[in-house]
Amino acid sequence: MRYGFPVAAERHQCYKYNMPPKPCNVYYYGGLRVKGSRRKGRLWVEAGKLHFEVPEGKGAERIHLEIPPSKMEKVFLARDNYYGTDTVLFNLTFRDQAEQSFTLRFAPVALIPRRRIALQKEWFDYLAKAINSLGSASPLSTK
Repeated sequence: MRYGFPVAAERHQCYKYNMPPKPCNVYYYGGLRVKGSRRKGRLWVEAGKLHFEVPEGKGAERIHLEIPPSKMEKVFLARDNYYGTDTVLFNLTFRDQAEQSFTLRFAPVALIPRRRIALQKEWFDYLAKAINSLGSASPLSTK
């Protein structure tokens, strides 16, 4: 017998980790060959692809990416303190249609610090699982 957790709650928790994270706001920090960084955008998963979108703004180009898990190579974390706050940046390395390698730098954001940490962990776990499920030998780093 298990104490403290009803079976229905366990099923819900397992189901949650198999689902993609909810769409969220992100800050784009660079990595692509487009002008403009540190811009607000959106990140979501739809039809088995990671979608990343940043609107045009102040001389910066619009970014819209659809990255299938098969094109993802690795994800690792970095820290940035440039703007006076300690920000955890995600670095997602992937290949485009021409097989060029890019490292997209972004940070999932939320206003409340505890929720931001939970959101970042949820997205990191999801991306790590998507990459590892393809048999990638690339180790995931938390540096």
